[in-house]
Amino acid sequence: MFTRLVCALALGSAIGLVGCSRDRTAEAVGAMNTSNAQRLSNMYAAYQNFKGGRGPASEAEFREFIKSYDPTKLKMMNINPDDLDGLFKSESDGKPFKVRYNVGGGRGSQDPVVFEQEGKDGKKNVGYTGGLVEEVDDATYKQLLAGKSNKTPPAGGPPAGAPAGAGAKGRPTGPPPGAPTGPPAPGQ
Repeated sequence: MFTRLVCALALGSAIGLVGCSRDRTAEAVGAMNTSNAQRLSNMYAAYQNFKGGRGPASEAEFREFIKSYDPTKLKMMNINPDDLDGLFKSESDGKPFKVRYNVGGGRGSQDPVVFEQEGKDGKKNVGYTGGLVEEVDDATYKQLLAGKSNKTPPAGGPPAGAPAGAGAKGRPTGPPPGAPTGPPAPGQ
């Protein structure tokens, strides 16, 4: 749980540093948004943070929020507001994601909200607020999609051979080494 909270806080800090003149911020944010499932999950969390913990009520409301989001931050996340159809599709199965709407949360929450339809090799990716993406089997998928599971995303360490700073799926869990992690120095 602590690792996931640190990841969520790191993402929030990295996005908050947009006004800083350091060029590594965009790199750090990009590293936390390497798939459409991560991008969409992180935007869902941003929606919750901007709307007092309330999740979007519909796809139309969610899309409107993304379109109105800070263009600089969208660019760092590799989101094109003029191609949201692409954002709402899985790269692995090419199908539109199923999204759970009206999920409450906020800073530090880890709720399953983005779901692949078919997945690959018997596993489907599930995206959690906070940006973690996990492969799950059909039984777990059905429980998470229905919102009936107490399951939380894994906090395990990186797989063998994963780069330093990687999470359970080998994806970065925070900013790259040397990236700014705190507030900008005065005057920046």
